[in-house]
Amino acid sequence: MSLIMIAATHYSPVTRPGERKALLMAKVRQRTWRVPGQRTKRKAWGYVGVDENGKQVRVFKSEWTKEDAEQAMAVFKLKIESKPEAKAPGLRLAQAAERYLTTKARKRSLREDHRILEHLKSAFGAETSLAEITASRISEYKAGRLAARSQRRRDADKNPTPLSAASINRLLALLRHLLRIAHEEWELLPAVPKIKLEKEPEGRIRWLEPDEEARLLAACAKSKTKHLANVVTVALESGLRKGELLGLTWDRVDPSR
Repeated sequence: MSLIMIAATHYSPVTRPGERKALLMAKVRQRTWRVPGQRTKRKAWGYVGVDENGKQVRVFKSEWTKEDAEQAMAVFKLKIESKPEAKAPGLRLAQAAERYLTTKARKRSLREDHRILEHLKSAFGAETSLAEITASRISEYKAGRLAARSQRRRDADKNPTPLSAASINRLLALLRHLLRIAHEEWELLPAVPKIKLEKEPEGRIRWLEPDEEARLLAACAKSKTKHLANVVTVALESGLRKGELLGLTWDRVDPSR
């Protein structure tokens, strides 16, 4: 009849590089003990090691020789060391948003980008890892946006209207841009999930012909509203949206450009 003794003792988790390797170093040992009422001692070969969870493991068998214990220890070490170490959670959405705004400080739409990023942090979770923002989660988010109602736009009966495709696309486009930068420039995201934008109605955007633009600016110049011509000129040259344009200050406008 063989005697098997296995014990496990919990140790503190490994926290520094090198400690894990040291704890995984198993050792072969021989145990001896005396059974009450018997004059001879009993012996058992085995090994002592620490598993990947920081628990000390002791395995001894009375029928083992030293060579048997060494082979068992080698199998134990191979099993533990072949398991990949847990990876760091990666870049969080809040961290990525802050870095994005810092690198895009000169972008004309900075204020609008900040607003959208705050919304995305609320929707996906500020502490969510970028790697966890999968195509599936983005699809669920888009479905929620399609079902949402605008807080500012209302129909003839004063009921909130659905969000426009353009409004939803602005959110998705910024998220896609952020993830692409994290992947291509920062190299902190292994892959970029596919993000499909909504189809916007055709004919909504029309560029002014040169003569139309000239007539518009001429009419603005005759207006009694001060700076109207300058405001329209900035709008035509920059492509800023209404909210961005009205929030712009003159010290940030360079007429020479």
